Amino acid sequence: MKRSNENENDFRSKNNEKKRKIIDKEELIEKFLCSNFYIDKTLLIKDFIEEISSIICITAPSGYGKTVNLNMLRYFFEMNYEDENNNKNKKFFEKLNIAKETKDGESYIDLYQGKFPVVYINFDVILLEESFDETIENFKSFIQSLYNKYNIIIDNNIKIYEKEMIKKILDLNVNINNLVVSISILCKYLYNTFKKKIILLIDNYDSLILNSLNTTYFDKLYSFHQKLLTNIFENDSYIFKSFITDMDYLLQNGFIEKSIPKLSNFKMLKKEYINNRDIIWTLLIKYGYLIIADNDNIISNNNKLKIRNKEIKEFIKIKFSNWKNNFYKYFKYSEIIDLFIKNYDEEKIQEFLENSINKENYSSNEDLNNWYALIYSLLSLNNKYVIVTKNKYDEKDNIRELLYVHKDYLDRLNNNCDNNNNSNSNNSNESNKKNDQFNPDLSKIFYITINIVTEEDEIKEGCIQALDDNEKFLFNGLELKNIYDKIIKFGISVCGNKCGVIYEINYGNKFKRKEMETKVYSGENYDDLYEKGYYFIDKTRMINKLIKEGNAVYLITRPRRFGKSLNLKMIQKFFEKRTKGDSKGNDVFDGLEVSKDRKNMREFHKYPVIYLNFKDNESKTYESALMYLKSKISSQFRYQRKMIDFKKLDTSDQKLWNKIENEEEDMNKLNESIQFLCQCLIEKKFYKRKCIVLIDEYDKILINSFENGYYEDFIGIIKSLFSNIFKGNENLYFGVTTGCLDLGLKSLYSGVNNFYECTLLDDNFFYDCYGFTESELEKILTDFKISSKEKNKIQKEYDGYSCGYGNHIIKNLYNPYSFMKFIKFNKEKKDDYSYKYYWYSSGSDNILNKIIKENEFSFEKDFLSLLYGNVIIVEIKEILTLKKNYKKDEVWTVLLYSGYITLSDKEEYEQNVKKMDDQIKSELNENENDKELIKNYKNDLLIKHREKDMYYIKIPNNEILSCFIAKLQENLNDQIMNNNNYINDFINGLFNKDIEAINSNLNNYLKCFSEYHLFAHKNEYENVYQVLLMQMFLFYKVYGLTAEESSGSGRYDFGFPNKKKKNEKEKEYILIEIKSCKSIKDQKEPDHNQLHKECENAIKQIINKNYKMKHENNGYKTFINYGIAFWRKYCRIEMNISDNNKIIGPSKPFE
Repeated sequence: MKRSNENENDFRSKNNEKKRKIIDKEELIEKFLCSNFYIDKTLLIKDFIEEISSIICITAPSGYGKTVNLNMLRYFFEMNYEDENNNKNKKFFEKLNIAKETKDGESYIDLYQGKFPVVYINFDVILLEESFDETIENFKSFIQSLYNKYNIIIDNNIKIYEKEMIKKILDLNVNINNLVVSISILCKYLYNTFKKKIILLIDNYDSLILNSLNTTYFDKLYSFHQKLLTNIFENDSYIFKSFITDMDYLLQNGFIEKSIPKLSNFKMLKKEYINNRDIIWTLLIKYGYLIIADNDNIISNNNKLKIRNKEIKEFIKIKFSNWKNNFYKYFKYSEIIDLFIKNYDEEKIQEFLENSINKENYSSNEDLNNWYALIYSLLSLNNKYVIVTKNKYDEKDNIRELLYVHKDYLDRLNNNCDNNNNSNSNNSNESNKKNDQFNPDLSKIFYITINIVTEEDEIKEGCIQALDDNEKFLFNGLELKNIYDKIIKFGISVCGNKCGVIYEINYGNKFKRKEMETKVYSGENYDDLYEKGYYFIDKTRMINKLIKEGNAVYLITRPRRFGKSLNLKMIQKFFEKRTKGDSKGNDVFDGLEVSKDRKNMREFHKYPVIYLNFKDNESKTYESALMYLKSKISSQFRYQRKMIDFKKLDTSDQKLWNKIENEEEDMNKLNESIQFLCQCLIEKKFYKRKCIVLIDEYDKILINSFENGYYEDFIGIIKSLFSNIFKGNENLYFGVTTGCLDLGLKSLYSGVNNFYECTLLDDNFFYDCYGFTESELEKILTDFKISSKEKNKIQKEYDGYSCGYGNHIIKNLYNPYSFMKFIKFNKEKKDDYSYKYYWYSSGSDNILNKIIKENEFSFEKDFLSLLYGNVIIVEIKEILTLKKNYKKDEVWTVLLYSGYITLSDKEEYEQNVKKMDDQIKSELNENENDKELIKNYKNDLLIKHREKDMYYIKIPNNEILSCFIAKLQENLNDQIMNNNNYINDFINGLFNKDIEAINSNLNNYLKCFSEYHLFAHKNEYENVYQVLLMQMFLFYKVYGLTAEESSGSGRYDFGFPNKKKKNEKEKEYILIEIKSCKSIKDQKEPDHNQLHKECENAIKQIINKNYKMKHENNGYKTFINYGIAFWRKYCRIEMNISDNNKIIGPSKPFE
């Protein structure tokens, strides 16, 4: 066998300089499959005949005339099978060069033309299908059509075996073994029939192999192809000459230095081998695209290669572009490239690279080049992107780098790119802008760094080193961060045939997040914020903290509507690895706080996240609650199934998975279900990172079970489920459980490393992640153009929450739900803002009702003191146990966790004590006994906080205060409604200046309450009278009521306009100051003289401290000053009008 190349054939003809002879006959052009004309190459026939080898393989690039010459040979040699003496094709050769050639005195035409049976086969017409079996079916049809050409000359005297075989082939009733011998049988049959050796012409003999290199069935097809050809040529006695051609399928461009291995057998074309890039250069030379240039300047054993000529350069540009497009489209490489540019899927990229890389052993430098070549070749298939390589690099270095950039952003690199991938770039802009990957508002580039390590256990660290390499992002002298908004960097580390992939996201120096719309959102789905363009406050610092702490378990409790669900959804959105082909959400976190540290973005979209939310549980029975829990877990199994290749699970795991998904598992499997899910996802290597488990509203399902009477039966299931998830789960990265109450599940986490209980009492991690801080409030007001003058009012209505305690306390947290609702309904206004109590009305108040009613909080002195605006000290239990009836020292815990009270601190408490001390001083005579009483009381208050589990608390804002007042009114409803006339008549008496009515109605109202409720502790200063009056004013809905308002040189107790005097000239304002009389030993009746004296003192205080000043400046002319003195369940009210010396009291004391 002899192999010749296109160069040799070019110079065999002695008539190369002759004028081209054009045959006019269209029949010749059609027969030889020419395009428009025919150049006489018939001397090739002589060379073919005289060649001593019986098998000749000629290679030449596509379009160089191989098929034309093969058809020329066919029509020269092929006999007329019906009439051997009638040579139909002789006329085509009588005027061509071969007609002039002779041998032993006879012309070549007379000796050889039309003398042989010819079998012509073109393997290129066989179509490849999705599977090997489908492709073989096409091959059967191909062989059938080949046999049909010779059907007219079938000899009935042929052997029975051959006859049966021919019938099977014509009926398409053959197996693969029959196909292997089908061509050799045809050749033997023709040889035996005509007693002449045959001419076998095979065109594109290697097309089946080359076209199937990257199919799943390449090995099968290669084996079949090898057996087929071996069967043909293993006994070539019946073959006169065989002419085999092939064509190119791979292309490169430009100068390069490479070693050129010898292509010795077909196995070197298998995909496992061809990934060694050096063999590609051999193929390119073989096919005539490249030539070996002058090697004088090359010291190494490599060869310098270059493109043969300009014509080939233009030719291959078109061919290579078409080939890439077909390869990209039909071999699903678009999906693989999407793993880089859409999904950033580390596991899938790693899997593809490891499955595709050449498995043979090379030197470390060759290994790195092979991986680089594989990635380069893959990415080059997408014509919408361009690969940019380093201008200078040393192949001895252990690192390779390249950029991958959309053509629309290529000009930013000053066309510093690889020309091979820049075809048609001038025409790409408009079309690519329509592509869903093009974002006109965000320029981005992909930066891939590949390094090599010596041991497999060093791969992960190698990826990190690749990411950390070139932190300034300098590439070919350009600072990428000054050019692009977003740089997605892949660190790839390789060792032998194993690799690792980690990516991170970096942002340019000029990157700026797109301004948010002023569409207010108060929901709980993080996806809505991005997809629907809602306004939101960046709380991604919570993600920073989770990443920094790493492997941990958190229990986070906050009041309802404080962002628990929204933050959990944010965590899921950031960490969860997305499904195949899903690029939505890649830019959700661009420019947010979490993205400012590129190492945080190494965790972006990389984890399996299991999310359970029990918010919607309304189960009334144990059985329905169990079904609810199974349903929730089942939905999570269905969700995770979509993320994985389910068939990779073991049969036993698939069976259990299906049981859980179908809600058929027993109790033990239910308790272990989430742990089992983690095990399937991680141990089967669907993910290389461990699971994140998020559980929202965990306490809702327990509270509901308690309220419906099956708590004791159900709590065991929840404890077992949680224990299996968070304790001893080796496949857990971190877990977050949220709810309103801490219901004593801490014991479940004993033995868990890094367990953190994050409550309003103590939270060193997420104290500023729930509720709005002062700076966030300022930003919102600015963004929505709300007047800064409203800030004080907003603070009173929605501010006041605190988190943490002692040195770790953070104050002035705003209720996020109420505040954003306020913004929503006022953002179009310039003034006259509307304040409503949104948070209070957004959920159930059953717990609050129960506490106030069952614990008689309507008359609890601490509670009433809170309503009066004081900071008090109470005992708060960190852990709460669900009960039917809470003790008074337990209800504070419920109120705190539920958001009805908040923590204060020592500083605020001491200020409050000082205020109370000043008030006491103004009410008592400054004798030694009084001073001692003040001192002792103050000391009692100041040392109270030193006791265990004691905390400073207060009511956070007016919204909660109004909520309490409303609940208080509901709780006192029977007493108040029965005696409602006392309240109405008392307040109307104030308006009408009716001193008799005022005294009688307030005294009668005091009689409605038991002495125990009002005076649980004797000889202590009490402010219950202020609270009772505040209740009355609020119940009556006194317009313009102010309490403890600063005016003049002090603070008065109550003030409000006289609604009966609305005329501007007659405007009156009512001021009230309250005094309480101290009791003497064994005193049982009121001292009316003392009551009178305290009333006078109160009125004098109003006048002397000029309490009217603030309201006088607001246009009020007349002031009605009331002094009210209390002693137990008795009182006296006296009146002064406009600061005159006359004080009016009741005509007689009330008995």
